Amino acid sequence: MPKHTNTNAPSPIAAGLRCAWMVVLAVTLQPSITRAQAVSNAPPPWLQKLTTAQPRAIDQVLTSSRSDNPFLRANAIEAAHSLRETGQVVPLAQLGLDDAHEAVRFAAAVTIGKLKLTKMAPAVSRLRADPSDSVQAAALFALYRCGQDVDISPIAAMLASPQPATRGNVAMLLGEMGEHDAKLMLEDLARTPMPRAGAVQEALVRVQIAEAIVKLGDDSTLNAIRAGMYSPFDEVRVLSITMLGRLGDQRMEAAVAQLLAQPPIELQVAAADCLSRLGRPDGLPVVLHASESEIPTVRAQAAIALGGFPGAKTAAALLSLLDDPEEQVRLSAAAAILRLNTKAHR
Repeated sequence: MPKHTNTNAPSPIAAGLRCAWMVVLAVTLQPSITRAQAVSNAPPPWLQKLTTAQPRAIDQVLTSSRSDNPFLRANAIEAAHSLRETGQVVPLAQLGLDDAHEAVRFAAAVTIGKLKLTKMAPAVSRLRADPSDSVQAAALFALYRCGQDVDISPIAAMLASPQPATRGNVAMLLGEMGEHDAKLMLEDLARTPMPRAGAVQEALVRVQIAEAIVKLGDDSTLNAIRAGMYSPFDEVRVLSITMLGRLGDQRMEAAVAQLLAQPPIELQVAAADCLSRLGRPDGLPVVLHASESEIPTVRAQAAIALGGFPGAKTAAALLSLLDDPEEQVRLSAAAAILRLNTKAHR
């Protein structure tokens, strides 16, 4: 949130008057000073609007956690990360552990691990025998992050999965572990061929591996992510740009800024989001334009990106998107509102 100049300090003239005037007059003036301080310390109007909208945002997350679409259920659990202080993330994660779809179970276990919800370790432990390798890996990740004495070596075998999605998921989890042995596993994975993967799938997994290695403190793979910005595949370009923002890669700032004017719109929004993470707000017009797109997935992407742009225009756009006819867009707007409110009140 932008820093504001402190207007609470009295002027030298006011300070002198308080010293010279009678005590009774000073006491009489005190309520006026307190009211002035209250006005000065009040949150800006745009934040007040988002704070007022928070209950609606929470309701949307809870509603989407029961959606017929499993990927929206998974996204709802991820959006609930901002609700840790309210305790509402725990029942959503518990519900997700019992979900019929592996994407939801995966999201629930990852959430438990990322937030270190240690009391949920016994519940997540049973997923070590899940039919899905990705869910098994997420369970091991959660137990490890929750301080359990757990052997993570089975994850190494999962890295050799013929399924590119499993490899990508496992790479992401290893990057979050902060374990030296995880880095060795990832380096082995980077050298492992993927004969069954399509060109796009392989490229996506390669940049996921590269990001995980960087997260473990080794910048040697940053160039692989930077190169992903110029991939012939838009999906790889969008993901790579998003990663550079998450990693705070200032060196690529100028190159990313040039992409604000280059279609497709998904690439432009990714560039704007990346720049916002680097402290640059100049991509906001692009995101606001995308928030009015006729394509629901673009509006949803824009809603998520708006979470990095505090301000009046952002608040107005998010409140509008919270009433969008598409559930995916409403959920993304709700997640952004919760993110902005959480950051503002820390």
